[in-house]
Amino acid sequence: MLNESDPNIAEPLMDAAAARGIDTRWYRDGAAVLLAVGAEMPSLMVLSAETRTVSAEDIIASIRPLSAIPILVGASASAAEEGRRALAAGASAVVARPYDIDTIVAFAGLAGSGDDSGPIVAAGPVRIDRRAQAAWLHGRELALSHREFELLTYLLEQHGRIVSQEQISHVVWGHSSETNTVAVHIKRLRDKLGTDPVYGQIIRTSRGRGYGLSPSLYQPVASSPT
Repeated sequence: MLNESDPNIAEPLMDAAAARGIDTRWYRDGAAVLLAVGAEMPSLMVLSAETRTVSAEDIIASIRPLSAIPILVGASASAAEEGRRALAAGASAVVARPYDIDTIVAFAGLAGSGDDSGPIVAAGPVRIDRRAQAAWLHGRELALSHREFELLTYLLEQHGRIVSQEQISHVVWGHSSETNTVAVHIKRLRDKLGTDPVYGQIIRTSRGRGYGLSPSLYQPVASSPT
């Protein structure tokens, strides 16, 4: 489902989606989106941060109690604040507007999976594609080495559970490795993921136990009080 008031932005995206085999419904304002969602929940939603009649933030807040579908919010440079509020309301990611079809396709692969058995695995703003060996943070592709990708994949699959350096070594390297090797790769990956304004530090360290992703990545984000 696409919510976009500007035909010059919506029509090229609709054409590109159709070329990729993605069936898309286009709505020009937020009220129409809410009516459509009430009739049938889409598998993925793309909302303009500057939607008409009903804000993207309010649309997301209405949908999140009903569904965990991926919701992308398209924001131009002038709509950074609207994008931030959308993330706080539970958006999956804020992406550049006009849109990049490859980013949309990556999230479309996630829609309807419901578990970690498919090629797409996600938590909060982090997405990976096992088949393509690619990872994204808020819709932007990360430059990861093979080991960093395998490490991120393993941590994502743990759903916030802390895993020891020994466990990481056996899964990612296939054998026991020096403690410093795991720590160095964790640091490199942490530097690339950074600290998220909504979810905080994405990789956490439990002293004496190991590492894991923040449990907040796997939980809905509450709307900010108004």
